[in-house]
Amino acid sequence: MLKVAVLFGGKSCENEISVLTGVFVLNLLDREKYVPVPVYIHTDGGMYTSAKMTDLNVFKKKEFSSFEQIFFDGGTMYAFNGAKTKIKNKGKIDAALNCCHGGLGEGGGISALMQLNGIPFASPELTASGMFMDKTLTKLVAKALNVPTVEYIRVNEADYAKRGKFLLKNIESRLKYPVVVKPAHLGSSIGISVAETEESAAAAVEAAFQLDDRVIIEKFLKNKRDVNCAAYSLGGEIYVSEPEEAASGDKIYTFADKYLGEGSRRNGGKAGKKAAAVSDETREKIRSYTRTLYKRMNLKGIVRMDFLLSEGKIYLGEVNTVPGSLAYYLFCERVSDAKNLFSDLIDDALASAAAGEKRVIATGILQSVTVHGKRGGVRI
Repeated sequence: MLKVAVLFGGKSCENEISVLTGVFVLNLLDREKYVPVPVYIHTDGGMYTSAKMTDLNVFKKKEFSSFEQIFFDGGTMYAFNGAKTKIKNKGKIDAALNCCHGGLGEGGGISALMQLNGIPFASPELTASGMFMDKTLTKLVAKALNVPTVEYIRVNEADYAKRGKFLLKNIESRLKYPVVVKPAHLGSSIGISVAETEESAAAAVEAAFQLDDRVIIEKFLKNKRDVNCAAYSLGGEIYVSEPEEAASGDKIYTFADKYLGEGSRRNGGKAGKKAAAVSDETREKIRSYTRTLYKRMNLKGIVRMDFLLSEGKIYLGEVNTVPGSLAYYLFCERVSDAKNLFSDLIDDALASAAAGEKRVIATGILQSVTVHGKRGGVRI
């Protein structure tokens, strides 16, 4: 049977959330078709595997003694022995699925690793993953595609250290209080806060800089509604979900709302699923924006778009290239149905890889270079 690596964890504030998704997917993969190969990425960046990783309690209790540290080379996975003096061939990996949330795991690092190893990948590729990991770049992409976003100010940590007071004065004139302060590269609503005054904005920005080197400050939307929509593709055809309402009201959709409160989706659950009560026109606009972003950015796998609705307008909030539980709940009525969906995505990645890669040509430039001096200096 085909070996499918499920990569999860990561050097990210969302490591534990990723564990929930990874363990969920590992237990759901069709074992009549695939051999699931768990690959946990620790917060120190090390990659590990163990047959026990399908048990969430192993991570809750931090029982890591059975974990083997691994690496990939040429599409094959290898494990070190305890002293790292020998390696063991763990077999060729036939396909991979990314379940990392945040950090380099979601931001293109895993995509690049799989591409370098020639492993068919059932998740988004490097370029789009990196773009959508940064909320400021997401806004630039959306603007280019005529997808509206909330008015904002971008702040780099180095600039804030030099001109922080000027920036804070600008908030009132450009956005008006209250505002929403967000770390630019974090997901799961980590580090987000609402600032009502210049003093609270300063505190919120400084707190966000503890987690990220770039922060965005957005205009606060009154009576907003949080609506999610997702897409995936099979055989070149894009499938778009119905919009789902995640939250509504003046408060921000927090980490606790998503993962700790009533209706949260912990452990792969889909409690609280609610079709968005919107007009047909709004519904079609949300689905159209989702399709446009997915198609124009050449996305793969399941990608979720988070929208904000306020005063009759639609705004793109962010794009999740590795959504929690891989957003199966936006397409499947039952958890068991997700098994077929994940199988379809893996099979599609395998079919795409079988179609063959583009040629890599040699330029021959080395043969025409003249070397000057003993140190091999050249001028190009």
